[in-house]
Order: sequence, then C-alpha cells, then structure tokens
Amino acid sequence: MKRLFPPSFYNPLSFVGAIIFIFNIGLMIFLAIVAMVSKHPKPYADLIIFIALPAIIFFGLVLVVAGIVRERHRLSDGGVIEQRFPLIDFNNPRHRTLVTVFGGGFVLLSLLYAFAGYVTYEYTESDTFCGVLCHSNGQSIHKAENLSYSYSSHAEVGCSTCHVGSGVKYFVIYKLRGMKQLFDVLTNRVPRPIPTPVADLRPAQDVCESCHGPKYQFYERLEARKFFLSDRGNTPWDLDLLLRMGTPGLKSDRPPKMHWHSSTTEEIIYDASDPKRVNIPWIYVKRLDGTVRTYRTRGSSPEVPELADNMKRRMDCVDCHNRAAHSFRHPADTLNILLSIGLVDPTLPDIKSTAVKAMEGEYRTLDEGREAIRKAITEFYRTTHPSVAAARKDAIDRAITELQRGYERNYDPLMKVSWKNFPNNRGHRHSPGCFRCHDGNHVSEDGTILSKDCNLCHVLLEHTVSGEGSGESAVIRRLAYPHPVDIGYSYLTMNCSDCHGAAAQ
Repeated sequence: MKRLFPPSFYNPLSFVGAIIFIFNIGLMIFLAIVAMVSKHPKPYADLIIFIALPAIIFFGLVLVVAGIVRERHRLSDGGVIEQRFPLIDFNNPRHRTLVTVFGGGFVLLSLLYAFAGYVTYEYTESDTFCGVLCHSNGQSIHKAENLSYSYSSHAEVGCSTCHVGSGVKYFVIYKLRGMKQLFDVLTNRVPRPIPTPVADLRPAQDVCESCHGPKYQFYERLEARKFFLSDRGNTPWDLDLLLRMGTPGLKSDRPPKMHWHSSTTEEIIYDASDPKRVNIPWIYVKRLDGTVRTYRTRGSSPEVPELADNMKRRMDCVDCHNRAAHSFRHPADTLNILLSIGLVDPTLPDIKSTAVKAMEGEYRTLDEGREAIRKAITEFYRTTHPSVAAARKDAIDRAITELQRGYERNYDPLMKVSWKNFPNNRGHRHSPGCFRCHDGNHVSEDGTILSKDCNLCHVLLEHTVSGEGSGESAVIRRLAYPHPVDIGYSYLTMNCSDCHGAAAQ
C-alpha cells in the first residue's frame, strides 16, 4: 500500500507530535467559532486561540520534525525499516471489540480535551481567576483591591473587561506585564505601595465608553449627601448638591459624551511629566467650535516645551475617575456611610472621632489593625463613658465589627494601601483632584482663566417646605458654601486637601 508520507515519518515520536498537532488544530477551530458567535467578546480569547494554542501546535510540529530527523539518522546508520500496520479482521469478534473500544475512547478523549480547553478558556475570563486566585488568599498582593471592587458600582463588571478589553495588542501587553509582576512576587521585589497612576493603561475610549456613552447628555443631577461632624453628638450635616454635568440636549453630529469636558471639547492634552499627574504646567484644549487655547501656570514660560510622547497625555475618563472600581475611602467618609445607614449607631457619643483615629493608626498587618480598632473603641468607652459601655455593649460591639470590615476594605498594611497612597481624583476634598487644573492659576494667551469657582461644577441648594395639605409648597434656593467649622473665607483661597488631604495628616 502506498504511503502518504516518507518512511522516516513513521516513528513513535512523529506520531505523538502529529496527534498533538491535530488535536490542537481542532480545538483552535472550535474555540474560534465559539468566539465568533459569542455576543460578548472575551478579552482572553485572542491569547488562547491565537497565541497559546498555536504555541502547542508548533511544539507538535517540532516533535514531528525531530522524529523524522532521528529516524533518518537511524536509517543512515544501517537501521532497517520494520514498521508494519496491524492486521484487522472485522470478521473476528475480538478485533471488532478492540476497534470499537479504541475508536470510542479516541472520540471520547477528543471531546473531553475540547471541553477541558473550553473550561480553561472560560476560567481565565472569570473574576475567580483574578480576584480569588491572585488578589484574595492569605497575604496576597492587593487583597484590598478585590474587596473594594466587590463593594463598588462596578462589582458586576468582570475584571478583564476593564483591565484588558478585547483585542490581541493589550492582551499581550498585560500578559507580559503580568509575567514580570509574577517574577517580582516570587523574588519579593514588589514595590509597596505600587506606583500609581499606571502609565500605559488602555485608553478609556476603548473601555469606559463601551458602556458609558449615552446619546443624551444630562445637564444636572441632584445628590443628597449626609455628613456627620466629629463632635460628641456626631451632629448630622446634610447637603443638597446639584452637579452640573454638561450641556443638555441630543447630540447626533458628534460621538456622544458624558461631561462638559468632552461634550464641548474635541481633545484635551496636558503635560504629564509629573509621574503623579498632580503638577500640570500646561493644558492644550481644542473645542468643538475649533477654538484652541493653551493654559499655562502663571509665571511659566509662554512656550510649550517639546516633550516626548510619553510625557504628554490626552485626557480621558480615568484622569478624574481613577478609582472607579477600587476606591479606598478616607475613614471619615467610611463613617459617614456607616452612620447614615445605621450600621454604626450615631447616638453613640464621640463614635466618629474615635473611630477615625483608630482606623488611621499605623499597623503592620490586617489582624493587628482589626485588633487595635477593637481595643481602641472598647477602651475609649470604658474610660470616658463607662455608663455607655455598660448599657450599650451590643451597639458598641456592632460598631466595632462594622469598623473592622470597613478597615479591611480600605486598608492593607502589607501593601501600604490607603486613601493617602491611592488618592481619588473624583472630587477635591482629600486630594487636589479637580484643582490640579481648575486652580485659578492656569491662564491662556487671551487671558481666559481655568476658574476655581465652586459653582462651576456644582451648586449647593437649600429647600424648605411650607403650608399644609393642598396648600403645601416647596422653595429651593441657592446657597453659599457653609463650611461646618468657622474658618472665615480662607476656604475660597485654599484647597480643601490642604486641611483634609494626606499632607495635612
């Protein structure tokens, strides 16, 4: 019988290589079809289908070639070709049984291999792969990242959806970076804290705007915010804040955007030579009407310096929403939430000031931090309010439990995770945030100033209700900002973070 391949091909090593080749070619085609018909593209699909499986296929080909070379050397040294195909007689019941068993086994193994490949492919897409395997167990790297994510507004969005996205380019970039990070973990060379912001994140247009791109732009959004003062009675302080989101109306001539930064501008480029992106010497703005301005800090050179591309950055979502899914809150903000929803009893005297102080302590481990919080709260009420400690032990114990949970979500002593090392730019109370640009100190050539006016982005409101029944009416009026503690008008010239930020602690 005429053979399809040269005699040197028929050797055990080449057969093994051929089986690996054929199996993985089939699996690659199967997964490629799954990816094409899937409604939601999988960020890790390209890596497995077009990088991992081809590497295994190439390994199979290497075995085939190695087997051929080895067989040729054997034949050239005087070896004899003795391979013979087994004789199969289907009239023999024993032969029929063997063919059925081995054929069925081959088909079953093929299906199991395809299923195992698909399950592995799905697992690498899961939050378990990222959040539990790497970022949760024991003294893992950035355990707090996974905890804060699980309580965020993006908790239902898969890790890889934002951190990788679809396509080969960023998949390869992040996998190569992940290999380096794994090496750093194994050699204990991980920086603590991990430097932020990350310089080569995928552009937000590819990630954020796949969900946050509504056709309608909302002009205003009203938020009722509840604060508690750090006094004996934890005095509640309510603010009604009207956020000015952008220009109203339906935009059909341009891609839809969310805020006025993007709804009125074509692009904003700024000097990102400061690795923390806090000090921004100049900002280039091109508006949709074609107007172009360059804002520079007062006293700086009128010429925009020539910078490398990696020193200039086009503004996108994460320049302000930098902690969208991994926010580490200031302890005062954590207490405002716990007190407002009743998880911590606001009638416990001095609970806010005592809890904030306890959570801000310097601890070496999470366990040490949790125990220190328990001791601090218990000892405070035992010595300062003994009657409260005796009469309201259950409320104090519940408060301690919630404070310990809040500490775990916002701190990690191992990785030096806290609001101080990972500031949130969505605002300006605990970090410069908005005031990095809107500081009243950036001026364009025509004298236009990036204003620091509070009412530019939000307006404080007061509403009062009068009358009864059908004659009831409500009056809403605009307020000047009422700082809860009398500091005169200094807050108009200072940044909030000068008192409430990390440098002031």
